[in-house]
Amino acid sequence: MRISTIALALAGVSGMATAAHAQSTDVEPLVSDTKAPVSKTTPPAEPDGYTGLADIVVTAQRREESLQKVPVAVTAISSEQIDQLRVTNVKNLAGVAPSLQINNQGLSSNSTIIVRGIASGTSNNAVDPKVGIYIDGVYVGRTVGSIFDLADIQRVEVLRGPQGTLFGRNATSGAISLVSAPPKGEWGLKATASYGNYDQLRGKAVLDLPAFGPFTVKLAYLHDEIEGDYTNLIGGQTIDLSFRAPSFGTQKFAKKLGRRNVDGGQVAVRGIFGDVTADYRFDYTDARATGRPVQAFGVIPDQSGQLLQPIISLQPLFGGITNQSPTRLDQVANATSEERTVTQGHSLTLTAIGSDHLTVKSITAFRKFKQYPNIFDLAATGGLRFSAAQFGAFLDPTLTNEQRQAILFNPANAPGMNDYFFSLLTARSTKQKQFSQELQFQLSDDAYELTGGLFYFHERSPATDVLGILEPIIGGTVVPLPFDAAFGSGTTRTLAINDSMAGYAQGTLHLTDTLDITAGLRGTIDDRELQIDEIAGGQGGVLGVGTYKVSYKKLTYTGIVTWRPNTDSTLYAKISTGYVSGGILSGIPYKPETLTAYEIGAKTTMLNNRLRVNAAAFYSDYKDLQTQNFINGRQFFDNAGKATIKGFEVEAEFIPVDGLTLSGNVGYADLNYDTFILNGVEVADFARTTYNSDWTGRLAAQYDSPEVFAGAHLQARIEGRYRSGYFLTSTPLRNLAGQEVLEDLNKQPGFWLVDARAGLVDFDLGGSKVSISAFGQNIFDKQVVSFGAPVLSLIGSYERGRLYGVEVGYAF
Repeated sequence: MRISTIALALAGVSGMATAAHAQSTDVEPLVSDTKAPVSKTTPPAEPDGYTGLADIVVTAQRREESLQKVPVAVTAISSEQIDQLRVTNVKNLAGVAPSLQINNQGLSSNSTIIVRGIASGTSNNAVDPKVGIYIDGVYVGRTVGSIFDLADIQRVEVLRGPQGTLFGRNATSGAISLVSAPPKGEWGLKATASYGNYDQLRGKAVLDLPAFGPFTVKLAYLHDEIEGDYTNLIGGQTIDLSFRAPSFGTQKFAKKLGRRNVDGGQVAVRGIFGDVTADYRFDYTDARATGRPVQAFGVIPDQSGQLLQPIISLQPLFGGITNQSPTRLDQVANATSEERTVTQGHSLTLTAIGSDHLTVKSITAFRKFKQYPNIFDLAATGGLRFSAAQFGAFLDPTLTNEQRQAILFNPANAPGMNDYFFSLLTARSTKQKQFSQELQFQLSDDAYELTGGLFYFHERSPATDVLGILEPIIGGTVVPLPFDAAFGSGTTRTLAINDSMAGYAQGTLHLTDTLDITAGLRGTIDDRELQIDEIAGGQGGVLGVGTYKVSYKKLTYTGIVTWRPNTDSTLYAKISTGYVSGGILSGIPYKPETLTAYEIGAKTTMLNNRLRVNAAAFYSDYKDLQTQNFINGRQFFDNAGKATIKGFEVEAEFIPVDGLTLSGNVGYADLNYDTFILNGVEVADFARTTYNSDWTGRLAAQYDSPEVFAGAHLQARIEGRYRSGYFLTSTPLRNLAGQEVLEDLNKQPGFWLVDARAGLVDFDLGGSKVSISAFGQNIFDKQVVSFGAPVLSLIGSYERGRLYGVEVGYAF
């Protein structure tokens, strides 16, 4: 389907799906039972029997406001929608908001998050994400460790555009805010359990306890597991990395790839002491997973590829497995072990009501995660068999062709049972501890609203990376070889210590009943330190062992003019800036990146609140964008130069008849480089963003029937999410003659993913509610390459195919 057709269809249907009967928003205020100042844009309560679209309360500007009144491009997803969409973690949010794309980078702990064409996903502990992720107002500092599962989420807000004023850390792309519900103070249990193909088993339970004294408590637990969808042809074999990194020891290759087993829990405690409300929250996630399968589409015939291609060609003679195919393989040989990531966090939010006009809030938080040592076969060459003696003959320039062949085919030099050859060996472990403190003041009156505060963030994050480039493995053990240094093989051990301090204020002046002016300013100081204890040449660093410190200061601002000509319309024009700190990545210094965005938007409701259409158009100046690239097996991380981004977004939802809700969105974000210097070469004319689709779209329909019996009704839902084509590399791959190669495999075609769900919900059973439904995800079994990289070969990783199963829900 052409995009123009999608856009026209969306003009008459809708954005984020709500319950067809729209009884309530399923979105409770963050501090609903305190006397906090209420914004002029807070929605009124819906009347009983209301059949229009439910209003939604968001905190996109750090105070409770109606989604339709707030002059910000934000999509809000309620807990009911989270269940209907089977959003089990942050990664599952892909496509629910326009211009939001989330790709798995092979390992489940690390994803590329893209908002309006700007990607965030570098896993290194010295690079800040471009999309800020928050849980109950607490910033999550690292990309690794931010894709966690939570059992109890009340609402998800996806903010698009630079976040340079109100949120804890600056971001150039956007923010994803997860909000958990406070305890209710009375007995209540909500539980779901599901089972499906690939032995997928998921269960979660949320228990509210009765109030005791000033305290209310809520407990939540989650278990989620699924079997791997790929058999690993070298599963059970081992590799000893002790020489490079003693803590890594011997890693065992997983027998199934794509496996996942997660346990998580949450605790929420609220205490109300007069005008002070205290909210303590704790979350814990223990995830054990094996990476997605990786295969090679073809060797890149550049300088390094000239060495790798003959080795690939010789594999049939030595019993090796190349994992090479232009189409999807059914099974692969990947040197990938189980990855375990443990994430946990504590937060204490104190909200004090000073008066009807003043609220003071303190958010104190400590979070940490640990990624245990693991190996991931990024280049898909764990199945190659080639001995160190054979590779030495390849490299010796003094040998004649006859002498070289004699060594290569001498049985004494043939690879043994545990001799591997990696074009690229990657193993990693990291952990992080962070502390943050925010003090926030909110003032409001009929004439104005003001939010201001101070923010402090500190983190300490050590990491160890084992890197092997064109690396023979002898007897299953990494051993020192004379050509290691020439190719950059080795170990990198770093410690990143980062501090960020900020002061901010944003105020809205109500000039008239229909016209508002908003202005915000934030001053940020980032102090960054990187200790390099050991570094591999292949990391591309220009700095050696030592301790390096850098500091950056930046002012960012926001300005908004909002006009509400009537109660059903909000029109706004906005300018905002964002910033991401510079630093040092594995010995590579890089500068901050900045973005200035210009945006106009409209939010409207029509047809007696049965039709809602929200739209925004934007233009952004993007400078010094931080990019990561690989050339001839070496990493390059630098500030690319300048780019412009232009686009638009439309979200809509429509209730044509009672019980039927149509919804959808469309987004377009086109990033064009003005300058892009890569390895000293200007590549702006042919550079492109990776994994980024210019067009995204979503269409959904949900029907809720009238009551069938005992309070139950039938519910059916179908949804499709669209992405246009995208590239796996930032520049075309070329051979030594400068000709483009593998481009037909480099560009991934556009696709639709279709999900469906149907069942009987809210069956009254002894005062409790029971639901049962069948679900299917990617029901047409679309084959999608979500991740790839130019690591001597062009590699790709396919997402899992069709999933289906049955889910039972219970609540009282």
